[in-house]
Amino acid sequence: MKFYSKAALAVLLASSGLNACANIQEKTQQPQAFKGTKSIDMSKWQLAWQDEFNYADEQLDENWISQNGPTENPWVYSSRWRENAQVKDGILHLKAIKESRGGQDWTTGNVWSKRTFGYGYFEARYKYAAAYGTNNSFWFWPKQGVKDGQKACEIDINEGHYPNIINTNVHNWTDTYTLPNGRVTHDSEQKHWTLLGKPDHNIILDTPVKTNKIRLTSSNPASIHIAEFRALAPSSTGYSAPTAELTDNLLNHALASDVKLTTNGVFNKLPSKDVFAIDNKLDTRWVSEKHGKKWLQLEWDSAKEIGAIQFVNGWLQEYGDSKGFYRNLISDYVIEYHNGSEWVEIQNYDAADVANFGEEYHTYGIEWDENYFKFYFDGELYHTMRNDVCFSEQTLLFSLAILKAEIAGPVTDAIDGTAMQIDWVRYYQRKP
Repeated sequence: MKFYSKAALAVLLASSGLNACANIQEKTQQPQAFKGTKSIDMSKWQLAWQDEFNYADEQLDENWISQNGPTENPWVYSSRWRENAQVKDGILHLKAIKESRGGQDWTTGNVWSKRTFGYGYFEARYKYAAAYGTNNSFWFWPKQGVKDGQKACEIDINEGHYPNIINTNVHNWTDTYTLPNGRVTHDSEQKHWTLLGKPDHNIILDTPVKTNKIRLTSSNPASIHIAEFRALAPSSTGYSAPTAELTDNLLNHALASDVKLTTNGVFNKLPSKDVFAIDNKLDTRWVSEKHGKKWLQLEWDSAKEIGAIQFVNGWLQEYGDSKGFYRNLISDYVIEYHNGSEWVEIQNYDAADVANFGEEYHTYGIEWDENYFKFYFDGELYHTMRNDVCFSEQTLLFSLAILKAEIAGPVTDAIDGTAMQIDWVRYYQRKP
């Protein structure tokens, strides 16, 4: 979606004969700065190892091993090859190419360190492959195996999904168990973070519309979380913020007695209902079905005049080092109304216009010791969790994968030619 100044928009609309339906906001020109709970204090750490990738491509093999063959993970479309891991101009490129090889339809790159690492602070600066469907991973796994009595644990510092989703996780692959449906699983602590996203959306129409139907649709890779969705009648005195309680002067047609709500379904692993999206409560939420297109539609027996549409999304963290940060913010949406014969767009939102990690370098870090994992974004702490499983040395990996089932969004030809671009990786140990 392109953003224009209001003056430029007026000229554009006048020349095209179109009418503006919703207010247009100007795009932020600079990447947002994130402020976490606290900054990492580097005075307490000393550099123990680094790779700046400032060398010829053939030297990559001195410190790293590349996968050369198919990927056995059933959720991954891509085989991985050394040719897809290329060092050029001081950057390690893990490239995605649409080609059939190794029995899979795509190829990507995957490298892991020849040495292992223990406790410390780790950080890497990189860009995501700039397309939905990609998994841009900076992680640990015991490639060397584990000793008797130790756990096979996986530490995902970031499994990044375009445009700006950060996924953290710690897996215990040793202690598996079987669910009632026969599926074998294990304990993990996955969290989806959208630290530079937008929880509240306030769409004020320049010209109110009269309609029997409005809808929100989204291609968000995971479930969308809607705490409240409002379809407000025109107001001459303005509108309260989406995160505030409705004032007496505002009429919310989502609460009308003749409203009919339909959605793409409810995620069955959480105690959610679709009606939670329009129950006039900000502490409940509709969590959509996880896969496929997401949508919410309001329909009325009698036409309603709409002056503004508001909604609040995501999952606000209310405790610990994550307090005040949001998870699971929506990546994209289109809001439309029906004019009696067709759907007409009101607003089009793309989170890449807010923060695009495929265009911006960011630093992803973890502090790991025998008690805790502490996750950092651009040197700012945003999440802490207990360490109950990872006590042995690990191999460090960078991986680009193309994921099935729209786990990271739809897989399209837009992926072809993109690359995860790693500027550097560093390992620090605590000073004595």
